[in-house]
Amino acid sequence: MAVHGDDFTLCGLEEDLEWIKDLMKSWFEIKLRAMLGPDEKDDKEVILLGRRVRWLQDRIEWEADPNHRRKILEHFGMDDGTRALNHNGEKNVKEEEGDEEELSKEEAKIYRGLAARLNFMSQDCPDLQFPIKPCSREMARPTRGSWRHLKKVARYLRNVERVVWTFELQEEPRFSHTVGDSDWGGNVRDRHFTSGGVWMLGNHCVKPWSATQGAVALSSAEAVFYAMIEAVARAKGWFRY
Repeated sequence: MAVHGDDFTLCGLEEDLEWIKDLMKSWFEIKLRAMLGPDEKDDKEVILLGRRVRWLQDRIEWEADPNHRRKILEHFGMDDGTRALNHNGEKNVKEEEGDEEELSKEEAKIYRGLAARLNFMSQDCPDLQFPIKPCSREMARPTRGSWRHLKKVARYLRNVERVVWTFELQEEPRFSHTVGDSDWGGNVRDRHFTSGGVWMLGNHCVKPWSATQGAVALSSAEAVFYAMIEAVARAKGWFRY
């Protein structure tokens, strides 16, 4: 069972799900959004916490609600004729004149709303985790440079319309494995590197991440070492629970 505020999501046998549903009805007034399953009477799709979950014959799929992408592109006035970016981040980006100027109070409010929406999308779109990271870090005092970077992330969305997670049926895996790496060059402002990786159970991607390293690495080998330690620590911590 996963709990987010007053939203409950459960996975189990049909009789167990019916049992907990009736039990919760005896405690609260509840609304059952859907009960996904393989039978014809079962639901096949539901929007849950801002994402679409689909039950197909041989797999389960989920993806971010496309309305998030649409609203971001609409705000920047981007359509099919807008030039798209085919990469999700840049290293050692040169600053432009006026980048340090802080946004007005109203502009900062809009910036935070867009950055928060992209940050939420990044939970289901791993390719957004790297570019939205600096945008989120600058939400307290966004600048013209922050806005310019946010607009580039929107241009990248023009190139990638959907990211669909696919979980095909598989035998229960005996082991998990993780892959980690770091960038080289880092941020030109503070010289920090980024650690990234994925944790896998069989063919299923359970968790991706992109995080700024706390220490300033003095070499690419040191940066990769930090990324390796973080990958192992994350995988062991998740696997334990």
